[in-house]
Parts: sequence; C-alpha cells; structure tokens
Amino acid sequence: MARKTNSGHEPFSGVQPNKVPEKSIDGKPTIYTYATCPFSLKVKSLLKSRSIDFSNVEVDPMKKTELKWSDWTKVPVFVDSDGTHVNDSNDILHYIDEKHGGKFPRRGIDAKQDKWMDFSNDILGKSIVAVIYKNYRTSLHALDYVTKVDKFNLKDRIVNKWLGAIVMRMVGKSRAKMFDEPPRENLLTQLNSMSTAIEDDFFGGDVPNGADFANYGILRSMQGLNGFDMVEKHHVIWPWYGRMQLLSDVQN
Repeated sequence: MARKTNSGHEPFSGVQPNKVPEKSIDGKPTIYTYATCPFSLKVKSLLKSRSIDFSNVEVDPMKKTELKWSDWTKVPVFVDSDGTHVNDSNDILHYIDEKHGGKFPRRGIDAKQDKWMDFSNDILGKSIVAVIYKNYRTSLHALDYVTKVDKFNLKDRIVNKWLGAIVMRMVGKSRAKMFDEPPRENLLTQLNSMSTAIEDDFFGGDVPNGADFANYGILRSMQGLNGFDMVEKHHVIWPWYGRMQLLSDVQN
C-alpha cells in the first residue's frame, strides 16, 4: 500500500505537482521498476516503440530503497528528463504518448480504449499473477531474475528470491480467489475476451493504441514463465503479440 504524504493525504496516480529532476538519471526519462513487472513493461514497450532513450532504475522489491523519495511505493514510477514524475502505468502511457506524438486518444475520449486499458490493470494483470505464482516452484522461477541484478548484494539476492517467492505465492493465491474459474481456465477466458476487441491488427485497428501497449506489457511479463504457453497457442492473441513485439522490442 502506498504510504501517506507528509500532509496526511493519500498519494494519487497521474502527474504529480512537484518536480524531482534529481531523480532523472543521466538527464534522461527514467523508469523505476522491477525487471519483470507487468505494469512496468507496458511503459517500456511504449518507450521502445517511440525510440525514446531512457534510464532504468531497478527497485529492490523487498526494501524499495530506490523509491524512498516517493509517496507512491508501487512500480512503475516515471520521471521525465525535466523532473516531472508520473505514477501508475496507464497514466504514464497517456503522459508519454501526449508528449511524443499523441497517437492515441486521451482518457475519456475513446470508451473502448479506456475499457481495455482498465482491463489490463483490473483483470489481466491479476489473472497472470494467479498463473505465474501458482506454486512455490513457479514463484521461484519467476523471481530468479533478482540473482542477476548486479546492484543487489548476495544477501539481498537470496532474500528477494526465496522470501519473495513465499510472498508472491501468497499474492498468487489471493488473486486466484478473485475469479470463479481456476487460474489457467480463467486466463484462457480473459484471452478469449481480449481477442474479441482486436480489430484488424490491433485494439486500435490499423495502428496500436493505449489498450495495445497496456495489455501487451502485461503478457510480455509472462514470457518464459508458467502459463505463457497459453498465449503462444491462442490463434488471435499470439499473432497480435508478435506484431506488438516487433514494434516494441522490449527486454526485461
């Protein structure tokens, strides 16, 4: 849960009133993230598709030391080169697009795009967590990336992987309880639902819009992990995924 600000108010999503230029690394747009975070991969996919050079700050998932300066303790947090900082993945997508080309509608203009961007957070993101963190073994596999983060010392790597797997297994169980079907069956239901909204090549028709980047980022985080075979086997989602991957070329 995000902590309260010094004024006692709950932190909020979107563009923040104060600028933090010192948190922009090397003067570039900067994303504070976990390598495999599905919500962060939304943002990275859009940045890559627009050929925007950016810095990446890997956040310790247990200590979150890198976000002590922020009232928003969830990733991603985006800091632009001028210090403007934005919370929440979908708000970040809108901010980046508005500044770099304005190729998809702002919230409130296109109801379909809004619906499927919300779907990425409220439904798809939770559905994949229930599958990826199905048991302790799959949870360990998903968190293996922390052993390869140079900035983490040996103790942090061990704690983040082994304790993190216990925590995320519990999160996976809680997410599974949100749906009527078992995790894999539910994910297939959600993929089928998504497929009805992909017109021509993308959610946006001939070109991707915010819903494409939002949902692609979520599924991209599954690549190589438990359950991704369902994406690969889906006759509509897999070709769409391939088109989005060509556009974004995002790496964890």
